Amino acid sequence: MFKKTLIYTLFFISVNTLVFSDTPELLITPNYDQYTRLSSGLSGTNITIINSNDLKANQNENLPQILENYSGIEFRRLYGGVDGTNSSIDMRGFGEASKSNSLILINGIRLNDIDMSNVNFANIPIESIERIEITRGNAGGTLYGSGAVGGTVNIVTKNEIPNNKIGFSIGSYDRHKSNFSFGTKINNNSSINLSGSVLRSDTYRDAAEFSNENIVLNYQNKIEDLVFNIDIFSSSRDQDLPGPRVKGGAVYNYHFCNRYEDSKTAKHIGGNYDANGNNCNTTQRDDYSNYENNRINAGIEYKLDVESKLYLNLGYKKKQDKAFLAANQNTIDTPNNGDRYLNTEIDGNLFNFRYENRSPRSDYSNVFTVGADHGHSFYNSKRHRKETERVGHIYYADLKSQALYFQNTTLFNEASLSISFGARYEITDFGGNNTVDRNVLGFVNAWDSTELAIYSKQTSNDAFNLGFEKEINKFVSIYGNYAESFRVPNIDERIKATTSGSFELKDQTSDSFDVGFILSNTNSNLNASYYQINTLNEIQYNQSVNTNLDPIEREGVDLMFEYQIDNKQKLIASFNYVNAEFTSGSLTPGTGGDDFCFYDNTTYCSNSSTWKNLMGGGTTYDLTGKKVPLVSPISYSIKYANEVIDNTILNVIMKYSDEKYVSNDQENIEPKIPDYYLVDTYLSSESENSIFTVGINNFFNKKIYDFAVSSTFHDDNHYGLQNVYPLPDRNVFIDYTYTF
Repeated sequence: MFKKTLIYTLFFISVNTLVFSDTPELLITPNYDQYTRLSSGLSGTNITIINSNDLKANQNENLPQILENYSGIEFRRLYGGVDGTNSSIDMRGFGEASKSNSLILINGIRLNDIDMSNVNFANIPIESIERIEITRGNAGGTLYGSGAVGGTVNIVTKNEIPNNKIGFSIGSYDRHKSNFSFGTKINNNSSINLSGSVLRSDTYRDAAEFSNENIVLNYQNKIEDLVFNIDIFSSSRDQDLPGPRVKGGAVYNYHFCNRYEDSKTAKHIGGNYDANGNNCNTTQRDDYSNYENNRINAGIEYKLDVESKLYLNLGYKKKQDKAFLAANQNTIDTPNNGDRYLNTEIDGNLFNFRYENRSPRSDYSNVFTVGADHGHSFYNSKRHRKETERVGHIYYADLKSQALYFQNTTLFNEASLSISFGARYEITDFGGNNTVDRNVLGFVNAWDSTELAIYSKQTSNDAFNLGFEKEINKFVSIYGNYAESFRVPNIDERIKATTSGSFELKDQTSDSFDVGFILSNTNSNLNASYYQINTLNEIQYNQSVNTNLDPIEREGVDLMFEYQIDNKQKLIASFNYVNAEFTSGSLTPGTGGDDFCFYDNTTYCSNSSTWKNLMGGGTTYDLTGKKVPLVSPISYSIKYANEVIDNTILNVIMKYSDEKYVSNDQENIEPKIPDYYLVDTYLSSESENSIFTVGINNFFNKKIYDFAVSSTFHDDNHYGLQNVYPLPDRNVFIDYTYTF
């Protein structure tokens, strides 16, 4: 009640401030450091703007590589992350569920879908990007809604006419890439921009060929006080999936056939479930995952008067995924009942508008924004045993959200103090249904495919933020904020939510605070912050099913440091510390023993050696203080740039990631993913019209992986058994870009 009263009070204060204000003589022109704070009103939040000059300095890197240079961001690459594909972003330590707790947007429109798929960063050509806005923590939830818990990344594409460019790249693993960016004026009021890229690679894994094509088209028309934009995004991808490598105890033939130690590049090989043999199924079909993705957004910016603007946006999206996943005993000629061909279609529409007023005064300035969002997504996923066979199981889902929000920032000029506050109220309607045909092979039995009951539910959530920034002197500033946010479960999480036949999962809520300071002078800049995040009903993968876990607490430190050594040398460094742990919860063992476990409560049995010796025995196992899997406590990056001769720059980048618990190990008893560091280096030379770059990734040829999952069965035989996804060995590349 107190929070709602505070929100209403602050809202009316903001409106009254606008009503009784005088017409200004000058307008605020925010610089890059101020842009997001003044434009969206998130004062007191740890925000980074990557501008066009920064992107140019990193143009040979893909988006995940660029983002990893900044504090508070880590990536996991399931299949090596070719050009940013299958890269899962983690902001502030959410582990397995990180991609659902970090919101990725393009021009303020969310790219996260109704399912759990990764955002494909390869679909966004670097050449099309004007800037990237990174907002850490919960505060972005007020502006963007569900999923902005760890943070948001908003990619803003170019509207102004760019220089015409073409580029080519070749590299290890038969990698070939071409990209282009063209722009032209149609007349005095309108222009058109076109960017795109094509990539082909055999990748470092066997049976893992990859291809990706994407294009971005922007049309802009200005008519007096009105600006009209159309953005069209189209992309497609074909990718073979090589499967994991197996580490730890060898139990079945399948494990013997896919050993991590035997080959880091071998394909996924099937086998039967006999123990301690070597009967490998080399005739198994290759897995694959292909998709087509198309989006169109139309936007209007209308200048009402010298202080006020109105923004309208209408969008439509459609994505089709086609994937095949073979069971161990599948062969090219003979399918297995465990095989799955998935044909999934996602489409949806969105509408949003916002009103923005900027009121600069001699003693203070105010930025007020109020808006509404509407989004509706539809999901239809058909499951077959193979492409040419009948459909056995179909999932349907319908997700609609509607929200109102406001955000306000007041800058008190003489005090060099800004205060911001905002709130959001969002209603979500979710409906889920499915049909199973028990006459289709592979779907006959309940254990082949679980049928879920029809589900329909409406929930409501709110987000809130309150922040400040204070300039102490021209060298020192301090800031802080408190924010609340939420996350609605996606359809993939709901499908795997339970074995009892329900789509039910609770909405996740969180609250956080940040405090920090900025030190800057002519040659250096340091931004340091400390944060805490508390979540309730956190949605995570937990022992073969998704569930709402007990409260989880995170605290951490983000450091970002830049130092201009001299006019030739520059150092950029980031440091992240995060401690993510459960604050309550327990496991209860099932009955039975080593030889005959009933798994009636959990995958552990009360008198198994694992339960007794590693977990201490007893009737329960306390999760309080246990670490969240897949979260590295410490990570950092250091980038050194040196202009060795005129217009030729040597870049050396080192990235470190601490050891972490594997996925599906909330108990913290499995062997950890080892810590590692990577060194990448490249030399870039720029002339009047061209840029030539040559580089080496993983310079010291480290054998590493950043993702692993423990066996679903945590019994004695499977202890230490893990599926891992190795990262590429040393590889080289050559890039060339020509501007005309």
